[in-house]
Amino acid sequence: LRTKNPELALAILQTIVANSGRFENIAWSPSCPSPALLTYLSTLELLQFNNPTSIWSFDPDTLRLRAEFLLLVQVLIDKVSASLRRDVDLDKIEKEKESESEGFEEEKPELLDRSDDLKEGNGELGDCVRVLDRFLELGMRRLRPDVVMEGGDADADGEEEHKAVLEKVLIEEEEMVCLRNVIMDYADLFDALCENIQRQLKGLDGDDSGMAIMIRREEKVIVDSFDEEHKGVLSLIQMSVQLAHLDAIKEYLKDGDIEGVVSRIRFLHLGYGVEDDVYRVLSEKERFGVSRHSTEEKLLQIYGEALSSNCRHLVQMIQVIHDELLVEEIEMYRSLDNNQIPPPLEHFHKYLVELKTNADLNNQHWPLSMAASSCMRDLFHFARISGLHVLECVMNTVLSAIKRENIEEATDVLVLFPRLRPLIATMGWDLLSGKTILRRNLMQFLWVSKSHVFQLEESPLYGNRSDEVSCVEHLCDQLCYHLDIASFVSCVNSGQPWSSKFSLLLSGHENIVSGSEDAKLDTFVENFVLERLSVQSPLRVLFDAVPSVKFQDAIELISMQPIASTLEGWKRGQDIELMHMRYALESTVLALGAMGSSMTGEKETHQVALCHLQDLKNHLAAIKNIPRRILMVNVIISLLHMDDISLNLTHCASPGSLFKQSVECGSEHIDLTIYEGGNKMAIPFTGLLLDIVRHSLPSSTAVEEHASADGLSMSGRQALEWRISMGKRFIEDWEWRLSILQRLLPLSERPWSWKEALTILRAAPSKLLSL
Repeated sequence: LRTKNPELALAILQTIVANSGRFENIAWSPSCPSPALLTYLSTLELLQFNNPTSIWSFDPDTLRLRAEFLLLVQVLIDKVSASLRRDVDLDKIEKEKESESEGFEEEKPELLDRSDDLKEGNGELGDCVRVLDRFLELGMRRLRPDVVMEGGDADADGEEEHKAVLEKVLIEEEEMVCLRNVIMDYADLFDALCENIQRQLKGLDGDDSGMAIMIRREEKVIVDSFDEEHKGVLSLIQMSVQLAHLDAIKEYLKDGDIEGVVSRIRFLHLGYGVEDDVYRVLSEKERFGVSRHSTEEKLLQIYGEALSSNCRHLVQMIQVIHDELLVEEIEMYRSLDNNQIPPPLEHFHKYLVELKTNADLNNQHWPLSMAASSCMRDLFHFARISGLHVLECVMNTVLSAIKRENIEEATDVLVLFPRLRPLIATMGWDLLSGKTILRRNLMQFLWVSKSHVFQLEESPLYGNRSDEVSCVEHLCDQLCYHLDIASFVSCVNSGQPWSSKFSLLLSGHENIVSGSEDAKLDTFVENFVLERLSVQSPLRVLFDAVPSVKFQDAIELISMQPIASTLEGWKRGQDIELMHMRYALESTVLALGAMGSSMTGEKETHQVALCHLQDLKNHLAAIKNIPRRILMVNVIISLLHMDDISLNLTHCASPGSLFKQSVECGSEHIDLTIYEGGNKMAIPFTGLLLDIVRHSLPSSTAVEEHASADGLSMSGRQALEWRISMGKRFIEDWEWRLSILQRLLPLSERPWSWKEALTILRAAPSKLLSL
């Protein structure tokens, strides 16, 4: 029909909608059981035509909303009637229907009249059906054509009819009280009905009907004068629904049913005719649960329900109520001048204390994550209301705890912000001036523990891995390293053993604790060393404070020095070479001193001297810088021309222990049985020493490469070559003298003493020939 005669199809659909689908002798089917549904379906079809609202003074959207209103009211009537039927004895009605042998077509119209029979009954549901029927009449009235041509048949009978209908649909607020329970049972339907009404009212407020009609039609029209009365009834429906939900919330609060309160919040809407102050039923401080976590969960549910209500003002009101509760707590916190931490951080700290007493923190990942999330949420609100930044609150709290020497409290707070640990550690260092024990605890919990217990890449709050070291993290490494050197010096000064397990850089949290319990360190010495380290290099401070430091301890401490750049790595390598030079000289002096102090025939002393030579060989091999190796060779040559060389052996390492050699290390390289007579003491030692010096001299090729790489001048290159030639000449000269000494026998067939051998080795060639 729409294709063949669209005007006729349009007229039919407009007639159906204008009469709300109510016609005589209509057979209703299960697919379309009510006039309201027929009206709604016809409206949807009508909107497909051009100019579908030609007989109405409103736009197509308003027409669809009014038809939808009619359908929603009809659905409510059907549901309430169904509930009423369960309460009313319908046996007689059913028997009467069965006795009448009428078909389906005669039975369906009577279904529409059942509501009349039901609402005549007594009871609250009957009153509800009667009120809803008046809503239905209002919906039907709002679908009537309201555009009448001027000069048309708008006679007095029409006005009387309008007044009669108006009296029928106008409802007082007291009459809607009976709907309270029905509103609770069918809250979703009433919410949809109120939303429909709101959209209709916005259309009425924002649209000038007279202007719209003049634009659409050329003829002058008369607009329905009852829209304002209808608007009042619709607003009353919205207000009644809101008051019903608010009364229910108050009852739930009185009974302590928080779940019921939360379930009703999503049906609240500001701007539905109720004053804003009436909605503030939650302004009193309520404890939603026995625990803080339960309270926060309920509050989140309230926010969630408020967001689902699609009412921005309601969410803002709940936020204001929430803020008022928080302001009370914040004002109480500020009134107490006892170094209190912010309430969210205080609750989190107490939770962690309880968690640590019950179980290991590492096995409580999920509860810890939940507590951290809750604390972060509360901390955000605390900072927002206080006018502070979240990080400002955390920094002030942590630094205040460190200043009060409460390191554990600061550590617990920083569980929320693991990336702040190195920054807090460096800032807290200055707050604990002169307190080395607290400084060690600070670095232990905030920095060392990061590498072993709370690694950043293993943190539940950060999943990304990063190998980069910031300047602050490098500073933390430096401070830990300074504490390690200070503890070493203190241990040596007090005669206590020191081990790398006490190191903040190399050991974990548990080892540090167990080690620090046994070691009683001198805080004065530690502070003295820390002050020196702030202005001097670790190498200088170490050897100034402990001149007799053992090589293994020294090399371990210097190798621990953190580096953050290639340049610092190169500097550390230079320090290690300087240490090898120092201990090479010590090994030389020890070897010469052992030979000078040995008595005739003391084979053990001779073996000790040979072991010192083996240490010397290892130290010289570790020196890679060619000028330094040449310097060491010349210094050793100079020492061979000195008399009475001695060293306090009590402060030196045991021979051969520097590189973990055995006491018999010298015999592995020199077979003492090949020497005859009394020359078994001096000749093997001298031969081994000359061999070490010869291998330490660089080759000409190495000197050329070094000169090219370092850009040495010609004079510098000549100086190196002259030093090398002098060393080679000395070696050749002493090897010749050693061969002569090997063929000589001392008087009385006794072995040469070291001093006698040196006299021969240092003698002029003419004197040697006279021997």
